[in-house]
Amino acid sequence: MQFRLLTYLLMTAWLLVIQSCKQQEILVPEQVKDISGEWRITKAVRNGVDITTLTDFTQFRIRFTADLQYTIENPLPFIVSKNGSYSLDDPKYPFRITFSESGGNAPVSNTFTYPVVNGKRNMNISFSPGCAANTYEYTLERINP
Repeated sequence: MQFRLLTYLLMTAWLLVIQSCKQQEILVPEQVKDISGEWRITKAVRNGVDITTLTDFTQFRIRFTADLQYTIENPLPFIVSKNGSYSLDDPKYPFRITFSESGGNAPVSNTFTYPVVNGKRNMNISFSPGCAANTYEYTLERINP
């Protein structure tokens, strides 16, 4: 009888030890990526050459609203030239943005990255505005969310 009791206690202790060693996965919900706010160009590269200081990029602004609209102020070569609406391919892990200009032009879709650099959210976008021989790479920084 004592042997059974001792065996039972040892098995129970062993099961408790095994259970305590299991790794529990902690799920942290991914935040929806919010691009709303006003953005400015901080770096511009054309065909592999940094042109940030060769052109005045300081006046260009693109504003994204929470209701999926965008406006462009002081246009430069960009994916679109008119105001309109936008959509992201995935709200948590966006890799593609689609612009739909007001006036019925076909939507334009493009990839982008959304890194945090020096504590600030950036948007990196590469595109060819019509002529495939010219490729632009812009780094945009949010001015205000």
